[in-house]
Amino acid sequence: MNYFINTSLFFLLTSQLLNATEVKIKTKKFEDKFCKNFKLDGLKNRFCMTNIVNYPLVENRNKILEKHLKKIIKEKSGTLEKGESEKYVLKEIKDNGTTDLGHKNIITLKLLVVTPKIFTVENSGYVYFGGMEGSYVTTLTNYNSVTGKKLTIDELFIKNYRKELTKIAEKAYRTQEHISPTDSLVDKLNWSENKFVLAKNIGIGKDGLHLEYNPYEVIDRSRPSKKLIIRYDLLKELIPKDGYLSSFVEESKLLVNHSKIYSFFDKLLQLNLDVKRIAKDKIELTLIAKNRSYSISKGVVSLSFPQLKNKIEVIKRTPQDFTKLLVYPKNSSIYNFKSKKSQKSDYLLVEGEAKTWEDNEQKSMKIVLKIPKEIETFDINLRATFIKEKKILNSPFDGIEGQQGVVNHIIKVSL
Repeated sequence: MNYFINTSLFFLLTSQLLNATEVKIKTKKFEDKFCKNFKLDGLKNRFCMTNIVNYPLVENRNKILEKHLKKIIKEKSGTLEKGESEKYVLKEIKDNGTTDLGHKNIITLKLLVVTPKIFTVENSGYVYFGGMEGSYVTTLTNYNSVTGKKLTIDELFIKNYRKELTKIAEKAYRTQEHISPTDSLVDKLNWSENKFVLAKNIGIGKDGLHLEYNPYEVIDRSRPSKKLIIRYDLLKELIPKDGYLSSFVEESKLLVNHSKIYSFFDKLLQLNLDVKRIAKDKIELTLIAKNRSYSISKGVVSLSFPQLKNKIEVIKRTPQDFTKLLVYPKNSSIYNFKSKKSQKSDYLLVEGEAKTWEDNEQKSMKIVLKIPKEIETFDINLRATFIKEKKILNSPFDGIEGQQGVVNHIIKVSL
């Protein structure tokens, strides 16, 4: 069995896209650990080996697609048999008389996306075989859902796409990492050179195009991989009609009893907003926000609605993991970051406040809104503020300025 890994922010995903494949996924964990006590030079020692594989079990009504998924997952998971760790430990003690605390090999397989045309497998690995630190490697592989064969990046875009994709990716990367177009990648982000390059690993995610920068790829040191996500709406001109990615940029109306998921991703946080139309004039919003940066003393996530004015248009609000969920109708006194004073609001604002927010912790809220029947597009402005030791950090870094004097990420829901 070969356990060891081979080292060689805004999107729209319709519910119809998911239902077209009906993939059911359960995550399974395989663990094989063995430790042995032994003596070396008269001293007691203990050596362990741990092999862990996290992998998905899939079920799909399209049996051809299901067959391809299972085949690829099996190839990347290995045979999942107990006993390999014991063999490894006994051999290491015999050959090296090792005194290391232990070795590890951890593999995590994920299906980033599955559509009738394409699916993408993310293979993240961590290995530690002694020394100061372990090694991280993430590989992204795209496959044709019909044939099960690997797809190259060139097959996903129009001809001569690379120059424009690099330009779009650099702008998205700088926005994600909160640096300006003129900031040095070397000075601000510890890149080896002040020249943006596309990652060697590029995959298809539900939330956008994923670029994984592995250790030493652009930074001369070992560390977990760095992810860049580019929204599909930024890539429209590079995606062929009826191509593998065409379904991600097609416009579709949100019908009653249907939902769409919108996501935002940067260095501070990840936001997933599920928008469900529960009636012709009612929308339910479920927001999940993940702190991606560090523990903070206060966090605020704001959703504002330029087409709504009154408090009664918020039919229901549930703070869930937030400490408070506050509603500010038009003409409320709200803080403006640009003028640094309170001003009257121009339209409806809902804010979720968290007194504390740990690193990698998720918080959620739910809101039901009454919306005008006659509108064809419903606008949602989304932003967040983190406070860490009196330092204020706003997200997103780039966008359209809203009524609070900072930029927002704009979501437009087609009705």
